[in-house]
Amino acid sequence: MNLINIAQSGLSSAQAALNVVGNNINNAYNGDSQDPFIQGYARRNIVLGEAGGRSTPYGFFGYGVQVNDVARAYNSFISNQVRGAASEYTALNAHYEQLSQIDNMFGNDTQNISVSLSNIFGALEKMSHDPVNPAARQEALSQFKTLASQFRSNSSTLNSLEKSTNKQIAQSVEEINAYTAQLAKINEQINKIHGQTGGLPADLLDQRDNVLTRLSELTGIQVNENSSNGTVNVTLTNGMSLVNGNRAYQLETSTSAENPAKTVVSYIDAAGNRLPLDENRMSEGKLGGLFKFRNEDLVEARNELNQLALQMANKFNEVNKQGYDLDGNPGSAIFSFADPVALANQQNSGNASLAVSYSDISQVAATDYAVTFNGTAWEVTRADGSTVTPVPGADGSLQFDGITIKPQGTPQPGDSFILNPVSGAADSLQVAISDGDAIAASGSANPDEESNNENLQMLLGIKNEKVIGDATLSEAYASMASRVGSSTSALKGAIESSGSAADEFINQQQALSGVDLNEEMVNMQMFTQYYQANAQILQTATTLFDTLLNLR
Repeated sequence: MNLINIAQSGLSSAQAALNVVGNNINNAYNGDSQDPFIQGYARRNIVLGEAGGRSTPYGFFGYGVQVNDVARAYNSFISNQVRGAASEYTALNAHYEQLSQIDNMFGNDTQNISVSLSNIFGALEKMSHDPVNPAARQEALSQFKTLASQFRSNSSTLNSLEKSTNKQIAQSVEEINAYTAQLAKINEQINKIHGQTGGLPADLLDQRDNVLTRLSELTGIQVNENSSNGTVNVTLTNGMSLVNGNRAYQLETSTSAENPAKTVVSYIDAAGNRLPLDENRMSEGKLGGLFKFRNEDLVEARNELNQLALQMANKFNEVNKQGYDLDGNPGSAIFSFADPVALANQQNSGNASLAVSYSDISQVAATDYAVTFNGTAWEVTRADGSTVTPVPGADGSLQFDGITIKPQGTPQPGDSFILNPVSGAADSLQVAISDGDAIAASGSANPDEESNNENLQMLLGIKNEKVIGDATLSEAYASMASRVGSSTSALKGAIESSGSAADEFINQQQALSGVDLNEEMVNMQMFTQYYQANAQILQTATTLFDTLLNLR
């Protein structure tokens, strides 16, 4: 009977091994073909061991074989490496996808602001040869309108990118919340099964790891795994808990109290308090990439575009006002644009408002200012944290950096406003003159001096004038386009490097826990022979037993 039992243990073990091999083969292609970071399924390995035996004066006789475990091929260190690589890669990719749209806009060789500027100076050059020619004046006016339209179009694109980024941030937060809730539920299921059986459900562990990878693609996370029961606790990189056992903590999006065009993310703690996240410290995952684009690249591109629009319009307006139009009237502004707007914090308790106007556009800086009432006076700080000392006016106004603000109403201590002096310049840019005759070509008020083009030469001189710092208008645009292009190229290179590093970690993970069909086929043949050999032992044992029964 012992030989029969030994054979039966071998058959049972062989059948279990073949079940494991078959399951590996069937799940070889689990995962997400579009996402190389998602493994989907970790290979299982049968672990066989001796089923005991007995010692006799003639030696030790074994009782056969038994299945000790079905081990899941897994290494927590490599999994953490893969998740870290996923966080870095998706952050760079999300950042690149947004920034490349600005690069495509600024880098358009046939239709951009630099081309429109060149066309204006080309039209003014033609007009200088015959200042009274209606067609030449009309062409110049048309080019001014084209330039204004180009600025508005570029500004509209940036505004759309801001809205798109805000929407993606909100979607990412929704996905994070869904994954954390799912992970908490998986934790609960794993813990329950472990408590009932003492084992770990490999299928739920696969689900757990897949969700963790999905989560790491959205934001940087730290994972603390309980190796004894298979559950995990997850925190953001700033230490805020996302999953603790079977409890999930949520993130929430809302409109910024300071800027209604900005979506901010808050963490909801155990007491239900909303804690705004420090976006500067969240640089990983898709969410980190979106934050970096919106808070840095988009801000810089918009500031540079608005500054270019404002200074360009102001310079043309100044020069045109120095001359006389075709009828001998003093020149007027060629372009119009809106005054800056101070945005009141939604949490202000007073009814104060700030009227903002330009005092010296040439001195205006393209940066955000925070204006706060401390209970007795208004304090002004720049985006970089530096303090501004305004020049007070007799009417209660404050003048600094080329602008004047006039507080109105009654503020309360702590009330604050933000403003950017160049904000909206490109978006609101319009041609203020309705006729080409209003271009002040002449330097004389005498309308009989039809061929006078002295002021027109001054308008043409803007082409080579240092209007923005030490740069001409064309140079300023070229610098802006070049900066964005360089940043985009650098990001593309970083993505390639990050992708190569990620491939290395993914390959390590696959080598450890991926399913190799060739290897599984070898295992299947091996355990099939193993099964057949044990069947032969069973047949031999049965024959011997029958022989004994037939003895008379």
